[in-house]
Amino acid sequence: MTWDAYRRRKTIVTDVLAIADADATVTIDEALDAVPGARDVYPDAHLLLLDVQLRWASALSTRLDQLVGEGDDTPEIGVVNAWVDTAAGLPGARRLLDRHRGTPVLAKAVGKESELLARAAGVPAMSPSLVDRGREIADSARDVAVLPEIAPAAEPQPSLLTRLRNALAA
Repeated sequence: MTWDAYRRRKTIVTDVLAIADADATVTIDEALDAVPGARDVYPDAHLLLLDVQLRWASALSTRLDQLVGEGDDTPEIGVVNAWVDTAAGLPGARRLLDRHRGTPVLAKAVGKESELLARAAGVPAMSPSLVDRGREIADSARDVAVLPEIAPAAEPQPSLLTRLRNALAA
């Protein structure tokens, strides 16, 4: 991949996430179609979904490094806090990923994220319940996370001239 292709993909992911941040109901395909030229770079929405997952995983990993162990009662609380903070910072990404969480294309990435969460919470790396424990931690974080509400766009107030015309017409 060239630097130009990398930058173009990064820009498209940023634009798609901005759309998803502004509209809680948007699907990955709708967001992809809303970005001019995005289908040329991402002919399949699943490829875009993987890049959204990569953006999420990178932000989550950074937040885990910052928060885990900073005065939390347990490492698990720090992990939940990091997950919740990341979700608040990337609400569109979180919504898109949650909507497609059960798809086969994300299965490996979700498993890796579960391992990351469990290990950050102190579960031994060789534990047979590593992935399951990570999923439990993610589910508990998902339960307490509050994604920003998206207020509908306010109707613009009619101008004084429009109000006068309407009053005269009535």
